[in-house]
Amino acid sequence: MQQGVYEEGGRKFAMLNLGPFGCLPSIRNLNLQKGVTNGSCMEEASNLAKMFNSALPEMFKQLEKQLPRFKYTIFNFFKVVADSIDNPTKYGFKISETACCGTGPFRGIFSCGGKRQVKEYELCKNVKDYLFFDSSHPSEQAYQKYTELLWNGTPDVVAPYNLKSFFKLST
Repeated sequence: MQQGVYEEGGRKFAMLNLGPFGCLPSIRNLNLQKGVTNGSCMEEASNLAKMFNSALPEMFKQLEKQLPRFKYTIFNFFKVVADSIDNPTKYGFKISETACCGTGPFRGIFSCGGKRQVKEYELCKNVKDYLFFDSSHPSEQAYQKYTELLWNGTPDVVAPYNLKSFFKLST
């Protein structure tokens, strides 16, 4: 993928790692259906994302060695979303486990808009209170916060460069 873009002249690549899949409202709902009565995160799903995320920096380091003037940065989407779930008020949210739009436990059944197999859905009164808009996607406000971190964030969430400094680099 990156080599095709590289061959067309791309030299700088910004990548988000995978988020904590097991903590999405849809997966919490699934976990509840599997008999996990408290609707906690599905650790197996999040662990798969962690395994991918741990391999990602090494892959980019290898590409940096192989491809002249190749530069990259990785946004730690996993860390930021997990922190948003655990500390919603830090990011301006009141509700971090239930989606704004959907049906079922955690509004985790992907039915928002009624255009899917399940037609019924509930819509929250104030989407700005919610980390997740639907069963698997963060809200617009969440993406705005994450974009700010990607642009100006510290090395614990975006490394080796935030985008502001990344675009100043010469290739």
